[in-house]
Amino acid sequence: MCKRGLITDANIAQVIHSRTKVLDLSECDISDCGLSHIAKTCKLLIKIDLNSAKANRTTVSSAGVCILATSCPHLQVVYLRRCPHVTDDAVVAIARHCPQLRELNVGGCSQLTDVSLEALAASRHLSSVNFSRANVTDAGVLSLVAGDCGASLKEVHMNHCGALSDEAIEAVLQCCPNITILLFDGCPKLTERSRIALEESEQANQSKMRQITWTIY
Repeated sequence: MCKRGLITDANIAQVIHSRTKVLDLSECDISDCGLSHIAKTCKLLIKIDLNSAKANRTTVSSAGVCILATSCPHLQVVYLRRCPHVTDDAVVAIARHCPQLRELNVGGCSQLTDVSLEALAASRHLSSVNFSRANVTDAGVLSLVAGDCGASLKEVHMNHCGALSDEAIEAVLQCCPNITILLFDGCPKLTERSRIALEESEQANQSKMRQITWTIY
């Protein structure tokens, strides 16, 4: 039912149960109301995929995500791509209440700021984060990678973050020794410094990087 997009707020209570650990709702029409049902029932939830497969998902907000994070402390994987009403409050709640967090996708959540990155810095198991199109700065990225998650991060997506400069790229490369995927397309402030930093990092780490994409301006 998940992949066919048949789960809605109206029937989700009949589909989930107390032992549900994984939910892929990327094709489903779910709102904060549905998240409330999940929060009440699925205390063992490990992964939830609310990435919007098509247009923006405007029915999910920070209110619903906060309830979910508070009630489901075992969450390790949270996907919220293209949920524009998700704000810093949601990310702070996830970081605070889900200590086993490993993957977070909030790409396209354009209201997010450095506050979210500062909160995630303490997530010591975080290996993958996507904050593309967020309203973040170099200071936020530095706070993120200088925190406990710096050693665990392997994948960072920060495409189309217009305020980021070479300092953000250099911070990731210096503080994340296990980074293998680094995506930063559409960041117009980047210069030749980033290319040089990437080359130096690859030489020092014996080409550990598997995927890099960026835009040359």
